[in-house]
Amino acid sequence: MSRTSLKLYLVEGGIRLIFPLFGVALLVAGIFGAISFGVQPLYEAMQTRQWTPVPATLEAASIERADFLRNRPLPALKVRYRYTVDAESFVGSRYDLHKGVGYHRALKAVLGGMVVGQPVTAWIDPGDPRKVVLERSLNWGLLAMALPFAAIALLGGLLLLGGMVAWNQARPLRSPGGPFGT
Repeated sequence: MSRTSLKLYLVEGGIRLIFPLFGVALLVAGIFGAISFGVQPLYEAMQTRQWTPVPATLEAASIERADFLRNRPLPALKVRYRYTVDAESFVGSRYDLHKGVGYHRALKAVLGGMVVGQPVTAWIDPGDPRKVVLERSLNWGLLAMALPFAAIALLGGLLLLGGMVAWNQARPLRSPGGPFGT
């Protein structure tokens, strides 16, 4: 087998194997990110427009550091508040539609405006008062993070498509001088 044939053989094999594998990984990561940062918060924002406000009391608030092992690349605002619906007391822990995730500087500003024991407004689902959120507006900075993830998913899809085309148009990967070569 000549050097050119060997190089061509390796390139064809690499395209057939690497493109689809890398494409699937990028496609999955991109779809997951786009759903997490874009689709899910938008869907929940539409749902919370029907929710009703109730008075609540803030019991605790802190910023939790980013934790890549728990799949949270940004810090998060952790809160605990108590509210009452129909003489039944509940404890809520969700700050916003992005589960409190945000940029550290913005979270520090929000935390600076919170005082433990202070009255706050919580938004509850009238059908299930355990579903509650303190802030029902969207964080547009985090929502914009869905766009790069969508681009990653598109790139992954194109790599996967390229790998599939390479498989469909490929000659068998055999050495020309081998037992099955022509």
